[in-house]
Amino acid sequence: MVDSAEIEKLPLGDRLKKADHLARELSEHLRQAYLPKLTDLRAAAKIYDADDVSDQQILDQTMAVLQAEEFTAELYARLRLHLDSIKAEMTPMLFTDEPPASAANHAPEVDLEDVIDERN
Repeated sequence: MVDSAEIEKLPLGDRLKKADHLARELSEHLRQAYLPKLTDLRAAAKIYDADDVSDQQILDQTMAVLQAEEFTAELYARLRLHLDSIKAEMTPMLFTDEPPASAANHAPEVDLEDVIDERN
């Protein structure tokens, strides 16, 4: 598993790209692996005839769902680390009352109130 300190060393753009990749991978895994396996298990569990569905089939399908669940949890944990890292860096930039440093250096060239007063 990737360490959060290692993730924080990456540039913000790389973390955003990796988080996007992980979110897509998680979505794809859920749609293509986890949910179909869960649906198969649910359908098999509703059949009460031992001739149609054996205990071994139920066990195999349950194990497949549990393995898919473990992979889902690992993917989510990796995604969460990236998202928390992005949030930690972006929160001070986005939710501060101070203007950005670049805005402080650029004074307005024209004061709109003066222009309006001159026209009246």
